[in-house]
Amino acid sequence: MTVLDDDVRGDGAPDGAAVDVAEPNQRRGPRISLRRALTVLVAVAAVVAVVLGVLWVMALNSSSLALARDRDAVLVSAKQAAIALNTLDYKNTDAGLNQWEQVSTGSVLGEFQQNRADYAKAVTDSKRSTVATVPDAAVGELDERAGVARVLVGVDVTVTPDGQPPVVTRQRLQLEMTRVGDVWKVSKLNPVRSPTTGN
Repeated sequence: MTVLDDDVRGDGAPDGAAVDVAEPNQRRGPRISLRRALTVLVAVAAVVAVVLGVLWVMALNSSSLALARDRDAVLVSAKQAAIALNTLDYKNTDAGLNQWEQVSTGSVLGEFQQNRADYAKAVTDSKRSTVATVPDAAVGELDERAGVARVLVGVDVTVTPDGQPPVVTRQRLQLEMTRVGDVWKVSKLNPVRSPTTGN
């Protein structure tokens, strides 16, 4: 507040001069409010930065996790397909050929369906049974958007002719896998090298 001081003053101001005797807190009020506002803004900016950073990391991890899940799914399907396509019992060809059709799609499926009777006759006439295992496999390429992957698969096939000892054939296959709904199926099949016979 402002008063007129008619008494002798020790601050050197002439008598009768207006003197500001406002409380110190009242004079600093606007400054304190500005500081508080700046502090709040800095805190809000820090929180926003942290939230955006967390969201970015989550989005990155979500994409990476989706890719990893797809790679795992492709690998499992390719192994199962390689086993199904190389396992046949001449005494029950229908079961084996049904498996062929279940794990394939596109032109591969079309070929199996078109030539099924010929395949059944050839397997029955050969009087051989085959059982496949997959000791190793790796995803070489994966296009998530197109739903196509290429997988290199190592296959060991135990061939047992009727009345004869089994022989193990080793081969490597490149399978092109195509996503059909939620399932990966063989759309192309190529041998990487000629099979070799082992013990």
